[in-house]
Amino acid sequence: MAEVSVVVCMDTEGPCADPGDPELLADWERVDAAMDKLFDPEFRRRVPDSAGGGLRIGWFFLTWTGFRTNPRGRAFGYHAIRDHYLARWGDDLAALGDEQCWHYHQPPASGIGNEWSADWGSSDEFDRIVSRQLFERDWFPSCYRAGGTIMSSESSRWVDAWFPVDYSNRAPIDVPGLVDWAPAPADWSLYHPDPEDFRRPGAGHRLMARCLDLRTSIHAFAEADVVAAFERARSGRPAILSTFDHDYRDIRGRLESFQDLLASTASRYEDVPWRYASPVEAVRGYLGASQPEPVRLSVRRENGSVLLEASAPAFQAIPWIAVAAPDGEIRSVREGVVRLALDAWRWTPAGEWREAAFGISTPHGMPAVARLAA
Repeated sequence: MAEVSVVVCMDTEGPCADPGDPELLADWERVDAAMDKLFDPEFRRRVPDSAGGGLRIGWFFLTWTGFRTNPRGRAFGYHAIRDHYLARWGDDLAALGDEQCWHYHQPPASGIGNEWSADWGSSDEFDRIVSRQLFERDWFPSCYRAGGTIMSSESSRWVDAWFPVDYSNRAPIDVPGLVDWAPAPADWSLYHPDPEDFRRPGAGHRLMARCLDLRTSIHAFAEADVVAAFERARSGRPAILSTFDHDYRDIRGRLESFQDLLASTASRYEDVPWRYASPVEAVRGYLGASQPEPVRLSVRRENGSVLLEASAPAFQAIPWIAVAAPDGEIRSVREGVVRLALDAWRWTPAGEWREAAFGISTPHGMPAVARLAA
């Protein structure tokens, strides 16, 4: 009998002030009060899974940069949202088995801070964000969710190069005027996306998981969604049952309803085990992979080059390299990197730099970061 992994994804975007929607939490005080409810251990244990475990959450942190205007009072600035969460709930996040993931909205050519773009060429802010997360916070995430689940062939290929796990599949929902997810697998399976059409299985590198709205104007999680996961597991195929919402809403009641729906359905499938899991952990369980050992990434100089060696094969063809130039600018570097083996590379720097940070992850989502001064 296969297992159902239950994943809750939180698009972690901070405050959102909208006079037309008073339900939205307009400042950090209100967001903090709502999120405090979700870090309550009693809430997490309210409906235990088959093994007695409590609810776990994948926090998909967004960085509000690359915009010129801020009509919704967002928390602009590199690291602003993730830093806030780690300062307030960092210990709780670790103790509860939650996971830190990355969420990205592509800024539009207009620069308006409440509009999104499907044009991957409208900005390269994604590159700056990842580089600064690595260089300034020693953080290289393994799991990604597209903002608004907006994706193109170009952005999909970029994600495919760097992140082993992606929770952007929203099948069969059509995001009006943006992405029609109907052609994608509309079940609780994983798939490798086609390089030209990310909605279809193909030769892509990463694994795509389906994640549906907990409750929006487009979709509300229903009993049929849960039953489909348990039926799949009963047939001997693992399932990742995943839903998402946002931290700028007070959603404890929504999640309690979701838990009640889980409990009600599970009572009719007593032969099917189910468990709460963080996003990457759920993928490992789906693949039948055991918990991997932490990965180490070592760097050393050799004859004018930098040699990098990992303790396990990497998902990425080359490490992400972020360097600080003498003027303080942080940028990514792709040139001069040669892969020597699945776990080894040589980088021959060109130009001046004062410090570099390197990031990789394994196919099963174990990250490693290293630093080197010039």
